[in-house]
Amino acid sequence: MNSFNNFYDVTKPLIQKSIKSFNDSILIEKLDLIKDNLKIFAKLNESGKMIRGVLVCLGYKLNNDKIDYSIPLATAYEVFETSILVHDDIIDNDNLRRGQQTIPYYNKLKYKNISNKDHFSNSIGICIGDYGLFKSNEIIIDNYSNDNQFKKILSTYNNIIIDTIRGETLDVIIPFKEKNKLNNKNLKLEDSILEIYKLKTAYYTLVGPLTLGMILGKNTNEEIDDIKNFALPLGIAFQIQDDLLGIYSDNKKIGKTVGSDIKEFKQTLLYSYTKQTKYYDELLKYYGKEKSSINEVKKIFDKCGAKEYCIDKMNQLYNKSLNILKEITWLRKEDKEILNDLVLYLKNRTK
Repeated sequence: MNSFNNFYDVTKPLIQKSIKSFNDSILIEKLDLIKDNLKIFAKLNESGKMIRGVLVCLGYKLNNDKIDYSIPLATAYEVFETSILVHDDIIDNDNLRRGQQTIPYYNKLKYKNISNKDHFSNSIGICIGDYGLFKSNEIIIDNYSNDNQFKKILSTYNNIIIDTIRGETLDVIIPFKEKNKLNNKNLKLEDSILEIYKLKTAYYTLVGPLTLGMILGKNTNEEIDDIKNFALPLGIAFQIQDDLLGIYSDNKKIGKTVGSDIKEFKQTLLYSYTKQTKYYDELLKYYGKEKSSINEVKKIFDKCGAKEYCIDKMNQLYNKSLNILKEITWLRKEDKEILNDLVLYLKNRTK
């Protein structure tokens, strides 16, 4: 089982089974008014790709042969992911997540004739997202409170959440200031965007889950640092690719609304690169507009070189991860091959 695909195919069903049990436990809710939205949360929970949960198990595997003990931790991480995405859908005003209606959008449609439905629907989303976050902590406490690594696991887990929220906060503030011309003229926009990518994606998607699994698996601090160094550029590359897919893919493939970054005036490397070119004024005719033309924005990114720049930077980061991996000597051959294949898996994804 020396490819990531094989590891993923074996591990994902185990996490799905655990998540199904978790979902069953929250759906015993006696209050129907709450249960109605927990049903949507449960569906969102079950329909994810489980990549981050699988990476928790992969981190654990780097010092162990069996992964069963890491499944509850992987489950907690997946519940955290669903919860933070519910909040993200409110911030981005998205209607689609994992191929289905978001919790806020579901309520907006359900109460479409009510004047204050938007505030109500977003409030429900905040509540359900918070519910999931604290439930994920409960999973860790219930399963690992007697483990001698418990304090470090819970502390690291909460720090991952905090860094994700820090990244999300920057991802709200910087576009707001940029759109309203409030950003400091000396601000290096690309550096700020890369900081968002590091906090909101690299730590949350790659560094965090692998690190948690390794802490549970009792790897040394030096070994954990090696994998962090490998995973950080990989996570940034992952986000650059996500930005590209969010514009150049389609709704059915990625399971969310294509072009939402454009509508929300998101700060991406595509945007920051274009800002330095003669095409910036043309971009502002479409970027951040309610009825933005995705095709026109794509044409601008293509002709100014922004798309090519992002692809090149993404590939450089993927290659950096592979080169770092080659230098890690303590990894078993099988595990190194899985991590190598993980890079290729992420690099070749289409959603």
